Amino acid sequence: MLPRSRILAVLGLGLGLALVAWGILAPSFLMSDARLPLDLSHTTLTLRDEKATTRVVGKDLVVQAPVTRQFHTEILPPSDENTATVRVGVTDMRESLQKDLDRLISATVWSYSIDRRSGAATSQATVADQLASPTRSVTIDGQWLKFPTDAEKTTYEVFDVTLRKTLPAVFTEETVKEGRTLYRYRQEIQPTNVAQLYHSVLNTTTFHDGENTTPGYLFHSGTRDWLVDQKTGLVIDVEEKIDDYFGDTEGVKREDVLTFNGKVSEDHVSELLHQASGVSDGKLVRIINYVVLAVGVILTIVGAAGAFWPRKR
Repeated sequence: MLPRSRILAVLGLGLGLALVAWGILAPSFLMSDARLPLDLSHTTLTLRDEKATTRVVGKDLVVQAPVTRQFHTEILPPSDENTATVRVGVTDMRESLQKDLDRLISATVWSYSIDRRSGAATSQATVADQLASPTRSVTIDGQWLKFPTDAEKTTYEVFDVTLRKTLPAVFTEETVKEGRTLYRYRQEIQPTNVAQLYHSVLNTTTFHDGENTTPGYLFHSGTRDWLVDQKTGLVIDVEEKIDDYFGDTEGVKREDVLTFNGKVSEDHVSELLHQASGVSDGKLVRIINYVVLAVGVILTIVGAAGAFWPRKR
C-alpha cells in the first residue's frame, strides 16, 4: 500500500494539473475584457442645436429652429459572446410649430452585426430610408457607434450616416472626466457630392434661374468629434458641425439644407460615463485566473516531487 504522504502528493499533483488546465483554458470562455454588454440601459445619443438651419422637405422654405439628432441603438438576437446584432434608428427632428411630418427632417433604420470587442461591422448593413420602399444593403468598413475595447491613440475608420461610407477619425487628445479616461477622435468631412454615392430623392433638387433650370446636388461637409471611453470603447459624446447644402456640378453652394452645430447634453454625458464605469474590464477575472494558475503550478511541482521522488528504504 502506498504511504499516506505519497497518496497526498498524487492528489496534489492531480489538483495542480487541473488548476493549470483551468488557468490556460479559462481565458477562451470567460469574459476577460470590456466588450460591448448586451444589457446596456442607455443606448440613445441625442445631439441638440438650438439654432439650426434646415430646409423643409418639398418646400422652398428655410427654417431656423432647434434641431435634435438622435441615434437610438437596440441590441437584438442573435447575439453571442463575440458578436451582437444591432438596430440603429437615426432621426433628425425640427422643434417648430409644425405638424410632426413637417418637423421630421430625415429618418433611417440600420440593422447589422458587430464585433463586441472591436465594434467593427461583421455583416453588411440593411437600411430602410423610405416608407413602403425596399431596403438597401450598405457596407460598413469599420466602426460606427462602438469603438474598440481598450481604444488606442490611432486613426479609425468610422461610418458617416449621410455619406453611407466610412471616413478617418483621427485621435486628437486624451482627457479625464469623472474619473474615466476619454479619447477624442475627429472626422474632417470635405464637401462631398452625396448624389454621386447613392440615389435618393433627397439628394437632388432643381435650381430656377428665371426661365432656366439647372440640377442641384446635395453636398455634405463639416467636422465631427467622437468622445470615447478608452477602456470600453463606448461613445460618451458626439460634437458635430455640419454644413449640408445644395450646390451645382462644381460644388458651389446655392441653397442651405442643414446647418447643425450639435452635441450631447452634460447630463446625458454623465449618465453615459456612469454606465461605462459599470462595465467590467475583466481585471478581477484575470487576477483570479493568474492566482489559480500560479497555485496550480506550485501544487503540480510539489505533488510531482512528492509522488516521484525516490524514497529511502
